[in-house]
Amino acid sequence: MDELPQLLLGGLKLGAIYSLAALGLVVIHKATKTVNFAHGALIMLGAYFGFFLLQLFGLPYALVYVLAPLGVGAVAIGAERILLRRLRRSDAFSGVVSTIFISVALTEMIRIGYSTELMSIRNVWPGAPWLIGNLVITPETLWVLSGALGCALAGALLFSTSRLGRAMRAMAANMRGAQLCGYSVDLVYAEAWFLGGVLAGLAGLFLAPAMGITPELANITIVPAFVAAVIGGFDSVRGALLGGILLGIVEVLSAAYLSSAGKSALTFTILLAVLLWRPEGLFPEARVRNV
Repeated sequence: MDELPQLLLGGLKLGAIYSLAALGLVVIHKATKTVNFAHGALIMLGAYFGFFLLQLFGLPYALVYVLAPLGVGAVAIGAERILLRRLRRSDAFSGVVSTIFISVALTEMIRIGYSTELMSIRNVWPGAPWLIGNLVITPETLWVLSGALGCALAGALLFSTSRLGRAMRAMAANMRGAQLCGYSVDLVYAEAWFLGGVLAGLAGLFLAPAMGITPELANITIVPAFVAAVIGGFDSVRGALLGGILLGIVEVLSAAYLSSAGKSALTFTILLAVLLWRPEGLFPEARVRNV
């Protein structure tokens, strides 16, 4: 059990990224009722945009962490404007299929443009690790843990307390009522997709140094993002944060004490149990009833 603190730290690090990824899914779904299966591709784009800006243009990491997520947000708005807006009056199935098409299209465009299957990117904060007893804390781990959680919390606060978030929450509660209050459906939907894309781009940036940059990131990341969102509660911002942390810890501990196959089996067992016995998620948002 000596390695347990180190494993928990690794689980928190991975869970922070999962929280960021799940939050982007929840924001888009909560505001627009669209299940975005292109989210993994947006995470992948965040990693590639970071590589382009850092390796090809030589920009500092501080600027990369601003420009790359904004670029992914712009792609997300473009997808909503060009394709999904036209299908808004169609059934939900058409929207889901469209996001799958967007995911495949973005992934294959990257695959065609870059024949290299795996590229690397340097750590944001290289340096010697710190030793606290048997616990080894690298600067990169500290950066990912604090940075990803900080960005996720900032996104959650933006959605929960800002004017932008109020508009998205109003649109989710009652579209017609929100329109009567002066909110534009097109503008609110574009803002929701932009925020979801920015969060996805940040998740890709935090993930890239550890996992490398490959088109397969689209498939690798979409599953844990969905699982974390479902476990926490697909319409719960708080649930996305806590669900991601929980999933990261479970995956790291099960991989260490079971196996990689056992990790996947346990993850999907937890997901199935949540869907069967608590479909609203483990951390749903409180529903306030006005009398």
